[in-house]
Amino acid sequence: MAVDKMLVAFDESEGSKKALKTASELAVANPNAHIDLVYVVPIPMLNSDQMASFQSILDLMISDGEDLLAAAASDMGDDVASRTDSLLLTGTNPASEILRLADQREYDMIVIGNRGLSGLKEYTGSVSHKVLAGAKVPVLVVK
Repeated sequence: MAVDKMLVAFDESEGSKKALKTASELAVANPNAHIDLVYVVPIPMLNSDQMASFQSILDLMISDGEDLLAAAASDMGDDVASRTDSLLLTGTNPASEILRLADQREYDMIVIGNRGLSGLKEYTGSVSHKVLAGAKVPVLVVK
């Protein structure tokens, strides 16, 4: 199976940094590989009045997310960075947003970090577990 198009979920956690490094190494080995690097700005469920008050904070969170993606892409090396697109999404559920993106585009693989959660929390709160369970393409969970 050729892995030419990868979706890498990034959130600045150690697990996502390892996932990015792994995807970069795969891309170095395959000159046809392309990476979509995605960061999801989590938005709490708010009514319209609350959202109006939250807008300035959301703007800062989006700006921080853009900076985070730019820094992550620059850490990948020029060759891989030139074959990488950064995507910033917003939503109340990061796993759902990642899965929606994966359904909209034809990826060969999703690469995501594991935060190392254990016990019940691993199965109820882990974005990587939700992506693994809901994805229609192979998912590489990097520890």
